[in-house]
Amino acid sequence: MIAWFARNGVAANLLMVFIIVCGLYALSNRIPLEVFPSFELDVINVQVAYRGASPAEVEETITIKIEEALADLEGVSELRSRAQEGSGSVTVEVASG
Repeated sequence: MIAWFARNGVAANLLMVFIIVCGLYALSNRIPLEVFPSFELDVINVQVAYRGASPAEVEETITIKIEEALADLEGVSELRSRAQEGSGSVTVEVASG
């Protein structure tokens, strides 16, 4: 194939021009790219570390207070909490729309 293009220089040049034109066309009509696309989160997870505390202590001092503060917010559809030794987490589901 290389030998054929070496003998037929016009064909090689036409192929090169065709590839360049196709590349320029593809460059001008490319799909728009987004580096940081916008998206909506429906779930928020709040995690708090409380080293050395028992699950009951974490629930009383952390998770219940976070739940009470978040329950008053508009658009909250569900609250779930979990207390374990040394940490607690509250998961908030936001109503879509």
